[in-house]
Amino acid sequence: MPLLPFSHIIHHPTKDIIVLSFGEHLQVVDTKNGVILASTIELEERESNGLQVQPLTNTPDSAQENKARVQVLAFSPDGAFLATAADDKVMKIWDTESWKCLGTRALIRRSNALEFSKDGSHVITADKFGDVYNMIRDIPDVVAPVKPTAEDTEDVEDDEDEGEQPILGHVSMATDLALTKDNKYIITSDRDEHIRVSQYPKGHNIETYCLGHTSFVTNVKVLPGASQKYLLSGAGDATIRVWEFLKGTEVQTFNIRDALGMPPAEVDAEEDLAVFSFAISENKNHIAAVIEKESRVLILQWNEDAAKVELFKIIELEGKPLAAEYDRSGNLWTSIMPEEGKTNLVYVYDNEYLVQEDLAKYVNTLGSKTVEAIPDLFNTEELRKHTTDWRELKKAREEKEAARLAGDPDAPLSKKRRKNKNSRKIPESELSKAASSLSEQV
Repeated sequence: MPLLPFSHIIHHPTKDIIVLSFGEHLQVVDTKNGVILASTIELEERESNGLQVQPLTNTPDSAQENKARVQVLAFSPDGAFLATAADDKVMKIWDTESWKCLGTRALIRRSNALEFSKDGSHVITADKFGDVYNMIRDIPDVVAPVKPTAEDTEDVEDDEDEGEQPILGHVSMATDLALTKDNKYIITSDRDEHIRVSQYPKGHNIETYCLGHTSFVTNVKVLPGASQKYLLSGAGDATIRVWEFLKGTEVQTFNIRDALGMPPAEVDAEEDLAVFSFAISENKNHIAAVIEKESRVLILQWNEDAAKVELFKIIELEGKPLAAEYDRSGNLWTSIMPEEGKTNLVYVYDNEYLVQEDLAKYVNTLGSKTVEAIPDLFNTEELRKHTTDWRELKKAREEKEAARLAGDPDAPLSKKRRKNKNSRKIPESELSKAASSLSEQV
């Protein structure tokens, strides 16, 4: 039976560890030696290849396991807490010392993005219906409730009102969110190509929009640097864009197809390349861009002075990547959907982007779990509506229609028009009946 690939990787902000998710489970890995430190599932008995396995720091507890696939993860800025949200609309808060689940809460809808506030007291979530909520981390059961005294009743009531507070909404599915380091602004993206910059936590105060993508936006990240004024975005239109986000100004469009040496997409193409995720190494200003179902990862160099990203390197993987993350040492961890005949789920690259097999050997040998069949772990299909500008589609269809009307009956129609034309076609037998009926009436 195949091994279930790791769908997400996230690094601890202050320690040399990463967390990988696979299905309902999590594993914590030491990035210095690759040893698995903690797991929510017992490691399966497989050939250890002589590995000396250290005891796990905790024993898996079935009571704290997720019941559905983990979709999003986020560390608090100080690294004391990890928040996870799964397909069953349950969010969990984990203590990152003991790796025990501190509490759970039911979300209104499935979360597509999580982020902690600067002080770690709140968790912000963006959901599939486009709503963004600001939630106190310690509600309902992360910390035992304290009985209020008479003098602080008013403050407690305010906190209860803030337990799950809607702060903004999009008219379509929210896809990602990012907070600026000073927590003054929250940046959200959606399925309808929009990027919105709002004040935090008063999200109804909209600062500006960053408009230019022609397909669903998948990722938004504030770029590292002294100014903290630039935003990186990726979308389903085969572009990566850089914005001066408080002005809503696009300063660069990076074409993914050009970087990969691929021809432009056809005008009537139903889908284009989509950015799956970004990983940013702040110590060397490198960005790893994972492209959905593309076995090559783009390594970009961020130049703040020039306000642009440039292609630094292309990494060829042994399968389609699912996630990538830089650790604190600058090593790039990648998880993949292996090609047929391959078994490794994780590859680690050093600062020179050379494979470090020793760091991945524990996870590749002992991590994950066997499954009957691997589920579909690519998630942009639900976001796709169209992948080219509607103006271009309209122009192409008008040109084809003009050619047909000019005397070229064989001029090709677009797929949509061809389908509509066929659906309206009246059978010959029905036409004959209608003609007979008309003659009788005359």
